[in-house]
Amino acid sequence: MRGTHTRRRRGVATTVIVALLVAGVLVVSVGVLRMRGPGEATAAPAAADPGRRPWQVTLDVDQTAGYVVTAGVTDGARQTLTVQSLGLGDDPDGTYGGEVTAFPPGTLDERQFSTAEQVNDSWYLAGFTFAGHATGDAEPWQGPAVGRRDPSGIWIVVYADTDRADGKIGRPDLFRLAAAARLGPPRDLRLPLRLGRTLPKGLELTYVRSPDQRIDRRQAAVGFSAPARRPSAAAVYTGLPPELDVAVLTGARDAAWTRTRGTLTGQTRIAGLPAWYEPGTRLIVEAERCVVTVRSALPRADLTGLVENLTIGDCADPDSWIPPLS
Repeated sequence: MRGTHTRRRRGVATTVIVALLVAGVLVVSVGVLRMRGPGEATAAPAAADPGRRPWQVTLDVDQTAGYVVTAGVTDGARQTLTVQSLGLGDDPDGTYGGEVTAFPPGTLDERQFSTAEQVNDSWYLAGFTFAGHATGDAEPWQGPAVGRRDPSGIWIVVYADTDRADGKIGRPDLFRLAAAARLGPPRDLRLPLRLGRTLPKGLELTYVRSPDQRIDRRQAAVGFSAPARRPSAAAVYTGLPPELDVAVLTGARDAAWTRTRGTLTGQTRIAGLPAWYEPGTRLIVEAERCVVTVRSALPRADLTGLVENLTIGDCADPDSWIPPLS
């Protein structure tokens, strides 16, 4: 456990009590999704950009074009942003604006764009194919997409989750989003926790999801796996990617947690905090301002060591969030 940390954002100093631990564990074993062209295997996964750390993104959107990022994901070499368009609808926070994904060489079936319509430096494809809609789906998913190949060899592809877009994002909107997407210097994804020195042995941090809790209420998460794990080839990140050995998820102590708390078994204590342990499945720890669930099949001692070295902040206060590693 740790002391406190203070971070300034938007001109306001926010002090966060971090002597709290919340942890839970989840084993995710979903079949690896691969994107293949007809009769050809997918290329070996490319190494992540050496200038970008696992909790950082180089993908961004131009906010002056009317977009804000509501969730950032790094999954191995792949980066994905979910964005809100301030130009759609009457809500001052905007409405769902689409997905932006950066595919390094070897992680995308580029041949799909060989039949696409070229407009300036971008290509439009009415039926771009992903291995699935969400992680874990076995059936291919198609939707309109605009792709652009960066000089670095990275493909930036923009598209819309049809379940969320409700038919309101058309071809002009995709081209506008593609023009706003860009690559830049690495920047940190922030979460309500920081990992300590005790990390899962033999595994690496390969997955981070950082949502803006004002708009995206899904849990922030980090995941550990073998370094060679392939990123998800599905279109959207509504769940954890395949083949994570350890996933650490955070959530606020809200009404939903109160209901869940009453159903838990295996009560114990870790670092003086209420905890619930389900062997081979998960460890949950309740802190003052956060609930952390670590999901994994690793031995309890490994999970306990991971939790005892966490620095936990306030899950309900994104202004106080920090990079998961330093």
